[in-house]
Amino acid sequence: DFMDQIKGINSNYFGMIDQLIASRGRVFFGTWWSTLSGYINRMRGYSSQRNKLDGYLDGTLQSYYFVPDEKKYQMTVYKPVKLPIYMREFPAAWRDIDRNIEEIHDEDVRQKQHQQQD
Repeated sequence: DFMDQIKGINSNYFGMIDQLIASRGRVFFGTWWSTLSGYINRMRGYSSQRNKLDGYLDGTLQSYYFVPDEKKYQMTVYKPVKLPIYMREFPAAWRDIDRNIEEIHDEDVRQKQHQQQD
């Protein structure tokens, strides 16, 4: 539908262009074992942090997997890194990537002090 928009682009780049376009959608549906879907989710994570989209604070995305059924909602809840790691992206890949460790530590200290006061 959009071939007229990418005239002269080497067809070897079409997969990467597809990923960029899919990463900017409001919602994404991918496949659990797909590295293409995995990278789209990572780029969606980067975008969620930069643009402060829904879920950016807790590392969740409006991304879903078609198959298998038990993995459908994996990206809508926070999951820490755990093995095996090849089939999904984890919020650790995109959260706080633009902050240094001192900023993160200072914020954690402030939050703990605030919780103690409550």
